[in-house]
Amino acid sequence: MGGGGLISGIALASPPGTAIVGVEPENCACLHAAIAAGEPVDSPVDSIAASALGATRLGRIPFAILRDANLHLALVEDKRILAARDRLWDEFRLAVEPAAAAPFAAWLAGDVPGDHPCLVLCGANAPGRPPDPPPKGGMAG
Repeated sequence: MGGGGLISGIALASPPGTAIVGVEPENCACLHAAIAAGEPVDSPVDSIAASALGATRLGRIPFAILRDANLHLALVEDKRILAARDRLWDEFRLAVEPAAAAPFAAWLAGDVPGDHPCLVLCGANAPGRPPDPPPKGGMAG
C-alpha cells in the first residue's frame, strides 16, 4: 500500500463500482488506520515489506479518493507474504520482493473478491528470492 498513490490511481482508472482491495502487512497498515480514524493518521511500521509499504501515514489525496471507492481491506502476516513470494518463484518463476508478494498472499488467503481479479505485483526495493541452482550435471534441454 505505502502512501496510497498507486492504489488511488487504480481506483480512479477503474470502472465505477470496481472492487479495489487495499492489501497491507499486519504491522504496516496506514490505510487501515486512516479508514478506522476517518482521516490519515500516523501508524507504526514494522514488516518484512516495510521498504516499499512502510508509509507511516496515508497521503491526504489518496485518502480522499479511496474513502469514496468500492474499497475492501486485507491484512496479511509477514510469514504469508514470504510464503507467497516463494510460491511466485517456485510455480511461476517470478522473482519479486516481499512487498510485491503481498497482494498474492491476500489472494491465497481468500481475501481478494472476484472470479478473475487483477493482482498488481509492484515493488523494486529488495531482491526477490534467488533462483535455485541448476541440478547436478547441468540443465536438460
